[in-house]
Amino acid sequence: MKLHRVLLFTKIEMEVTPVGEDLHILLTGGDKPYLGCIAYATPVEDPDDPEKNTTDISIISTLEDPEECFCIYVADKICRATGKTVVCSGGIYVPDPTKKERKKLLENVDDLIKDWVYFYAD
Repeated sequence: MKLHRVLLFTKIEMEVTPVGEDLHILLTGGDKPYLGCIAYATPVEDPDDPEKNTTDISIISTLEDPEECFCIYVADKICRATGKTVVCSGGIYVPDPTKKERKKLLENVDDLIKDWVYFYAD
């Protein structure tokens, strides 16, 4: 399933592909989409609270700050929501985003996640 958002200053896309019981997510957007980060999230049971969904995340990144591409965030959120192993790769490139633009990117990435989880639950 492919979802996208068009913002005033850029666009973002999230494509979710089932791979057996697991999920692969390609997250791209901005002026020059790229593969800057890979986040591999696996569900982990919290020994203190078995009802709580937690994740273990491994990261491969070419970026100084891998959080910039949002893949870690997406892998963590979808892994927690589904209990599945998730690989998210890609990157959103917006040159020197302002705080307001970064906030809008995060809000829209969150919306993409919520939309997918909503359709996934059906």
